[in-house]
Amino acid sequence: MKKRLLAPLLGLLLLGACATDDEPTPVTRPNAGPQDLCYLTEQTISNEAGDTTSTIRYTYNEQNQVVQTDHLNGEVLTEVRTYTYTSGGKLAMERLLTPEGEEVSYTDYSYNPQGRLSRYVVLQRVPGLDVIHRLASFKASYDNLGRLTSATDYLYLNNTEQDNGGITQTYVRDSTVTVTVRGSNRATLYTAKIVQNDSIFTPLSAVPVYLHRRPGINYPSLNAITEFNAVANDTVAKDIAYKATYETNKRGFPKSAVITYAGGRVEKRTYTYNCPE
Repeated sequence: MKKRLLAPLLGLLLLGACATDDEPTPVTRPNAGPQDLCYLTEQTISNEAGDTTSTIRYTYNEQNQVVQTDHLNGEVLTEVRTYTYTSGGKLAMERLLTPEGEEVSYTDYSYNPQGRLSRYVVLQRVPGLDVIHRLASFKASYDNLGRLTSATDYLYLNNTEQDNGGITQTYVRDSTVTVTVRGSNRATLYTAKIVQNDSIFTPLSAVPVYLHRRPGINYPSLNAITEFNAVANDTVAKDIAYKATYETNKRGFPKSAVITYAGGRVEKRTYTYNCPE
């Protein structure tokens, strides 16, 4: 599996930091963590020349849960995603739609008895037939502190679930997490040490893939990533490793982030929020 195909596992690590040990699972209103929340309404990504390459816009319900995201490439709407939740506030289903509103696929989320996301399955309905195809799935394991220790991504080929790569994760100390990423052949693609800043919140993640213990659609958490030190074959992975700097608002949420990759590429992310008084 090529490194660029690891989006279901690590593709949103930029600004989607690992949670702290006591981070709540997604609920209507968390009992711990930040209470003066800012709700992300728009995220833009620009290249070094300042050209906007992608935009994501967020729509909320009365419970401040994301119910829709619109994804644009430049000014062109490319896809729409909608989200539904359980009565307890956990993400239950995501639907991927075309700009015209036709369903492409949907994802069902399942949780373990401790409330951690343990599995999701990507499904596709066959138009005109009472048939549903399985496309992909994801499974996760945790330690006794509820921290993610391993996760595996699967594809369905000939109606059989086949390993498509995965990660293992260790916790060196409070500010550092080590991740090993492997491909479908079980060979290591790269390892990374993640350095975090526990004084900066992370904004809402752009897509509800499974990301370090939680669905991506969730309340913000602390620990914005400042360094993602990825190494492949004893060499810095220049297209993956990066450092990030942030400008924050008065509540500690990033207004902008500059991501500088080891290979020299620079990316800027800009965030717009609704911050209720």
